[in-house]
Amino acid sequence: MDVLESVSKGMRVVDVSGKDIGTVEQIVPPNEKAEVFEEAVAASQQDLITLGLNSLFGREPKVPELMARRLFHTGYIKIDARGFWGSDSYAAADAITRVEEGKVYLSLTRHELAAQV
Repeated sequence: MDVLESVSKGMRVVDVSGKDIGTVEQIVPPNEKAEVFEEAVAASQQDLITLGLNSLFGREPKVPELMARRLFHTGYIKIDARGFWGSDSYAAADAITRVEEGKVYLSLTRHELAAQV
């Protein structure tokens, strides 16, 4: 069974150190057409202003292209961070170690989520 099928919106997300880092805001299954997306991105000429606007207001996930490719291939969850200053993050499906007792447990720390590529 795919681990993402066990995840529900609103579940608490716990990092590898046991810290509660937020709640599941969105669940995105693996995208079988990720290659089509990659080809479209590679073929388009985007200037820095367009890239900046897309990262702020545009497409999800709002991450660098290499990480977006990985997330599209594996599937992912978007994590709504705790606190006013917390920033949302994304965890690839393969970073989820288990789902139990209404919580999603990750194999990464909150800080490592930003670096997963």
